[in-house]
Amino acid sequence: MLEVFSVTDRLKKWTAAGTAALIVLASASLSPVPAVAAVHASLPNWSTAGYKGGQALPTGGTIIDLTTKGIQANDGIDDSNALQQVIDDIRSGTLKVNGQNVSDTNRAILKLPVGQIDLDKQIRVDASYVTIRGAGNSPTTGTKIVFKPTATYSEDPANPGAPLIDGKLWPGYAAFRVEDRTKHTSDTTYEGSINFHWLSGQRVASSGGGTKGSTQVKVASGKGSTFAVGDTIYVGAANTVEFYNEMQGPQEYRYNGHMRTQMFKVVSVSGDTLTIDKPLEFDVPFSNGGLLPADPGGSNSTYYSKVMKVTAVKGVGFEDFYFTQDISYTPYASTVNANDYDPVTNPGGVGLKYKNEALEYAVHGILFKWSQDGWVKGIRTYMTGSHPIVTEFAKNMEIRDNIIFGSWNKGKGGHGYVRGSKLYDSKIIGNTIDRVRHLTLQWSATGNVVQNNILTADMNLHGGWERRNLIEKNTITIPFEHSSWGEGEGGQDILEGTWYPIWYGAGPHATKWSGATGEQNVFFNNTMSKQETKNGPYVTYAPYNDTHRIYQFGWDGLVWTHLQKPDGTFISTWGSNEKTNFTSAPNKGVYACLTYTGNSLLESGTAVQSCTSGGDTVPPSAPATITATAVSSTQINLNWPAATDNIGVTGYEVYRGAQLISTPTTTTYSDTGLTPSTAYSYTVKAVDAAGNRSSASPAAAATTPAGTGGGGGTVTLAPTDDSYVHESNVTKNYGSATSMYVKTDTSQSRLSLLKFDVSVLQGAVASAKLRVYGNASAATTLTAYAAADTWTEAAVTWNNKPVTGASAGSTTMSATAAYYEIDVTAYVAAQATGDGVVSFILGESSGKYTTLNTSESNTNQPQLVITY
Repeated sequence: MLEVFSVTDRLKKWTAAGTAALIVLASASLSPVPAVAAVHASLPNWSTAGYKGGQALPTGGTIIDLTTKGIQANDGIDDSNALQQVIDDIRSGTLKVNGQNVSDTNRAILKLPVGQIDLDKQIRVDASYVTIRGAGNSPTTGTKIVFKPTATYSEDPANPGAPLIDGKLWPGYAAFRVEDRTKHTSDTTYEGSINFHWLSGQRVASSGGGTKGSTQVKVASGKGSTFAVGDTIYVGAANTVEFYNEMQGPQEYRYNGHMRTQMFKVVSVSGDTLTIDKPLEFDVPFSNGGLLPADPGGSNSTYYSKVMKVTAVKGVGFEDFYFTQDISYTPYASTVNANDYDPVTNPGGVGLKYKNEALEYAVHGILFKWSQDGWVKGIRTYMTGSHPIVTEFAKNMEIRDNIIFGSWNKGKGGHGYVRGSKLYDSKIIGNTIDRVRHLTLQWSATGNVVQNNILTADMNLHGGWERRNLIEKNTITIPFEHSSWGEGEGGQDILEGTWYPIWYGAGPHATKWSGATGEQNVFFNNTMSKQETKNGPYVTYAPYNDTHRIYQFGWDGLVWTHLQKPDGTFISTWGSNEKTNFTSAPNKGVYACLTYTGNSLLESGTAVQSCTSGGDTVPPSAPATITATAVSSTQINLNWPAATDNIGVTGYEVYRGAQLISTPTTTTYSDTGLTPSTAYSYTVKAVDAAGNRSSASPAAAATTPAGTGGGGGTVTLAPTDDSYVHESNVTKNYGSATSMYVKTDTSQSRLSLLKFDVSVLQGAVASAKLRVYGNASAATTLTAYAAADTWTEAAVTWNNKPVTGASAGSTTMSATAAYYEIDVTAYVAAQATGDGVVSFILGESSGKYTTLNTSESNTNQPQLVITY
């Protein structure tokens, strides 16, 4: 039997005095802290992280004694088939509880007996609302699960030392695999193919699926009917050249995929527009434009953003048992052991050795894939094959109060983590994690709380645009030997040196396997130390050790920024930069301008602006006014004049009432997903590069019209694009101008263009009037012509303007500045039932110089008023 050491015993062995590490361990509380609203408007709100958006884990249910189902302890017989049969019977409804199918309100607790339970096969836990509960996590007095897997992996010939894993199976086999087994009709050979987004997902609208900060997602025409209120959905944004350019990802590592992902609940469905329960955290383009390859270095192909209804396994919990993976029956029995490696006294030790030592048996402990509202609580693991606990597309999970020790395989290819991949709005709280490779958040993990854990592994932001996570009140004590051992992710070359308490996915380096770490990952009040020399003392890890300063990685106070040394130069890798101070000049990338009086960002306290990034303490001026226009029953458009600052305004904060809803860098914002027939009030603050904020602007109010869906409503739409083109400046763009012009003249003609999104309409168009504000030098006729929608205000010029189509309507203009209306009902009605976009080209008849306001003007912007 392998020897079991406590974490405290291990720490005593690491330090000569045996005291420094113990002191920091004693300071960590394992009591979870209830989540409340964000303590500062600029910070993410983590109050909905965890089970069912922050609710307490369930404890009740009906106990099913598994000894009555053929599972006996200490008999040396494989219980895999018996346990699987119970789960299958619950899923099929053959096994009922209280005379009814198992459900959220009729939970089944599968109670394991005291003693050793032997499992040889992967258990597919695909019945929702089931708790697998042991009799305690002591290996001697509780339930001890011993997993003896068959050889399921072979070596990948293209990547020696790493296992060959079918991409559909990723991240591999597990002792307990929580994933639905339903098959898609196009792939009936693979259990779980129902959730393959390239099979089940719907493309987004050709104009794009949504914008960052919006609570609406648009799917392709006619596909909205495939979704329903209450659905859990996956949204994946296609990788694009622009996205890779932003993170400076090398060309040889760029490929198709959905690096930016999120899971939501559908709140409402209107046509092909889905309203979701929280804002998008990224823009969703239609596709990659056919500019990226399927595999790095391959030929380019078109890859689309997708929205998919998720068939999730919900409410599965694991509690109160001991788990180990036994390899004593394998060829490795006499060559490796669980104790620490020493080249002389214990060359077979795998503790603090980061290599793959039993590759064929690299089977995970507990895997959640396409899961929701699940948890792992109060278990103890000792030497799993690879990841003790791993997620892959999981939302509102909790991993709490567990004791995790060791893995047989923790080398290249990604092994031996406590791994939160594609983990959303979840909690990792109160765990003791020892002798594993990393505690990792990666691959678009967002909205998670990592709190009150005791770690001897680094807190690893592993790349893939993970963002908006809170890492606080953890005790991270890193031994000198905690390093790559020459086996980094994806088989790349040896990484630099020994690992430190924090690891960060730098874009140029991390693009090899995932991409850069994303925005606003927050570290607060962590106790971190590192043994910087072999057998040496543990020293406090700096510079992120001020217990009352909020460190926001990948953030400049308003938008994402990479770690830069000096400002303007991306670091290529985190290695050798672990102790670089990125909070202040000449470096950039960690925003540290907020201090907090409390001990937890989930508790009460006071946030204070205390910028360490420079001497600028002068706030910008407040925006003088806001114009709020209800353009539909669910959308209000805002615009305001630019604010001023002694150095420069970098952006704005938009508040709906007291809630911060967006941080745009321009002076416009569209608030979507609103309730019909409801009054809303808005204010805006300006922000500068040092994080100084202006006072609030005067409030502006607007009321959304009724969303009748059957006629009788009126909406006023603002243009999505407007500009003009000039015949004598054929390549010049005027998209940012506050005025646009119309004139018929030899070689000097000007045409104005406007575009409107009419897909928001909820009924047949009864009338539509284009309203433009301006005047002419003398009487003239202004005509609105139909045009293709292929132009944008940022790029349109005389040379690339769309062709002028048929007349949609006209009106007479004079020298009096006023709103002039053109009846365009027939054209708008046709477009509303077509592609949902209306474009106009404005021309005039008699060579008069006509001046019109654009949407960039502070007042009297163009409008399209529609009655339906």
